[in-house]
Amino acid sequence: MAARNIPLISVDEYLDHEERSDTKNFYYDGVITAMAGGSPGHSFLAANLIRHLGNALQGKRCRVAGSDLLFQAGAKKMYVYPDVMVICGPVETMEGRPNVVTNPVFVAEVLSPSTEADDRGAKSHEYRLSPTLRQYALISQDKAMVEIHTQAENGQWWISEVIGLEADCSFSSLECSVPMAALYEGVLEN
Repeated sequence: MAARNIPLISVDEYLDHEERSDTKNFYYDGVITAMAGGSPGHSFLAANLIRHLGNALQGKRCRVAGSDLLFQAGAKKMYVYPDVMVICGPVETMEGRPNVVTNPVFVAEVLSPSTEADDRGAKSHEYRLSPTLRQYALISQDKAMVEIHTQAENGQWWISEVIGLEADCSFSSLECSVPMAALYEGVLEN
């Protein structure tokens, strides 16, 4: 059987579509992928992190957003709705596209079986190319484990893991931490 050709979509075509669409789509290098709904655990983890980061950052010039905000990542060939995003200072947007942000300092993704390969692969690569991003977290749904990717002052990226409900997630880019027990509240319970 011959391979099926899939037409590539331009960034402008994608962004025009997103402005009119009732659904959200992930864009990477000409290909659009529809975003499926998440599990209860996925939703609770994202909401818990948004709540605790919002409380920790209150009074600072940082804002926490959920998955409704579109991010132009990396080399400007990926457009994604991260589960959690933090922007400190003024919000910067793509020229001519006021609904596409370009300057988060922190992003978090809750891992799902259907998205984990992208979260660890293409997204990870593009996130590291984003000039303002200093840290991103990959959050497991199945166990109390968060993988934190942090950019050092020399530009290198380092990975650390936080494991167990007794630990704290230290987000150095935001100068705050979130207890793992609070992050996983209502998620790992039977």
